[in-house]
Amino acid sequence: MKIKRNELIGFFGFGIFSYKFISSLSYSFTDFTKDLLISLDSQPYWVFWISELVGLILFVILINNLINWIFDNYKTICENILKYLIWSFSAYFIIQIVQISYPSIKSFFEFGKENVGFTEYYGYLRKNYILYFTQSIFYYLGEIITVILIYNKTKND
Repeated sequence: MKIKRNELIGFFGFGIFSYKFISSLSYSFTDFTKDLLISLDSQPYWVFWISELVGLILFVILINNLINWIFDNYKTICENILKYLIWSFSAYFIIQIVQISYPSIKSFFEFGKENVGFTEYYGYLRKNYILYFTQSIFYYLGEIITVILIYNKTKND
């Protein structure tokens, strides 16, 4: 089956914005999980590891679901690629607004105000700066898993 140029460009855009949406959504859940665990007075060690794992797991699950959905609905997507491009961009745009607004929303509800847990958590990160490297590893692990999922799906089909 030969793909048309406009479909290729549409799929490229759809893929970019779908990926960016999933990546941003995962980051937001990581951030929210971290804030929630800190407000529940969890130990900084657990806050770090649980929030990072939640983000990675959510990212991998959503990417896997997207890949499977695209393969199952390829023909429909090709016929309506502009619609899917607009939907993916809109979802990405909305999650960006949520990410930008989150600190204001958090401060409005006094989420984290006067909580020693936030000071302890960021102090813990400063003392264990290798954890910043670990955050990068989680991010790139998600990227590697994405490539593996796409490779396996395209290899088998």
